[in-house]
Amino acid sequence: MARRRSSIPELLMIKILSVLVIPVVGYYAVSQIMQTAFTQQIATIQAVNQQAQEQQQRSIEVARQQKVAAARAAQAANEQYIEEARRRGAAEQAKTQAWYASYQAPKGCNNWKTDTQMVACVEQENAAKQEFDRKWDAGLKETSQPTMR
Repeated sequence: MARRRSSIPELLMIKILSVLVIPVVGYYAVSQIMQTAFTQQIATIQAVNQQAQEQQQRSIEVARQQKVAAARAAQAANEQYIEEARRRGAAEQAKTQAWYASYQAPKGCNNWKTDTQMVACVEQENAAKQEFDRKWDAGLKETSQPTMR
């Protein structure tokens, strides 16, 4: 069997086609690879951005919760301070009322005649007040005060 010789125009056509088709196919393949890579890169960037936004939202929420907790703690501390001040004020008022109810100035101390008598009366009242305070602080609410005759 004899081999048939290819005609020159056929070979030329094959060469021309291969010169034109191979670059086009190569270009198409490269463009598809690049498009896929860009699509993946965009998806990765979007995922990273989404994660960053979610983290930022979590941080904002944590900060808000901390702020709310701090405000509640401050409010509770303020209310506790106010309640303690009320208790102290009521206790001090009760102590003062008990002092005035229990102390009776010695005879002659309501109308001083001399400076010496005034000093003695003031000293006696101060001593009686100190004794009253000591007993009050020790829990002895009922005190009796000696009177000077």
